[in-house]
Amino acid sequence: MKLASYIADGKSSYGIVTDKGVIDLASRLGDESPTLRRLIAHDFAGAGEIAKSAPADFAFDAVSLAPVIPDPGAVWCCGLNTHSHFEETKHLFGHKDFPKVPMFFLRSRHTLVGSGQPIEKPALETDFDYEGEIAVIIGKRCRNVSIEDAPKHIAGYSCFNDGSARQYQIRSHQVTTGKNAWHSGGFGPWMVTADEVDMNELVLQTRVNGDVRQNMNIDDLVFSFADLISHISEVTWLEPGDVIVTGSPEGAGALRDPQVFLQDGDIVEVEVAGIGTLINPIVEQRL
Repeated sequence: MKLASYIADGKSSYGIVTDKGVIDLASRLGDESPTLRRLIAHDFAGAGEIAKSAPADFAFDAVSLAPVIPDPGAVWCCGLNTHSHFEETKHLFGHKDFPKVPMFFLRSRHTLVGSGQPIEKPALETDFDYEGEIAVIIGKRCRNVSIEDAPKHIAGYSCFNDGSARQYQIRSHQVTTGKNAWHSGGFGPWMVTADEVDMNELVLQTRVNGDVRQNMNIDDLVFSFADLISHISEVTWLEPGDVIVTGSPEGAGALRDPQVFLQDGDIVEVEVAGIGTLINPIVEQRL
């Protein structure tokens, strides 16, 4: 299934995306599963049967997409988790060897926007950048899960744009600040449930104004999805609806020669084959 969170008729909701439109689930499952996060926690109970027979409630262009999970308990982002990106940053950070364990930072849910919604460039940020990534959405609560069992805890996959304020992140050495600008993280357009995805075949591409900036095959990852899940679960519980943003390949604007950064009016697309295309315009913060 393709499942999306959205606003329709002025109300927040979620549902199943089909070729004929969107089947609203909040109106049918609200008492038990009022949000997509709760539906995931309930192992998608009831959604499959509704998908078989219910008509579309909204045309797709009648809804405004929200972040796939608008209210995640945690958004874990893994830095330097592709071979290509690690290699291109050696001159910047001075590292020589691949990390022995994954390196994470956290994003606030307040940074997230849905597909079609603007990503906001901070007014004082000159070096605003994109990073296309694959997002893993947790389906089952887990702690100290093994790498072998970790895939069983994946609910589905989506696209993510880890919009980055590089002046703060790199020049001022503030990773948390640089990765938590207001409305800087595109997340969508929807999630595709794990039963419909071969995670070993996922391919990502990032485009800016139609120009291809990043390409990634899954074997570019240093640590697999299962590695990331297992590692986080060593220190804390992973809960249904938590999000793991799994790593960006080479080609970000800060590391190109010459550098190229996002400007007001640019359009960034992050496409993951078999999932969909996340599309966000860039807007300058208005003071």
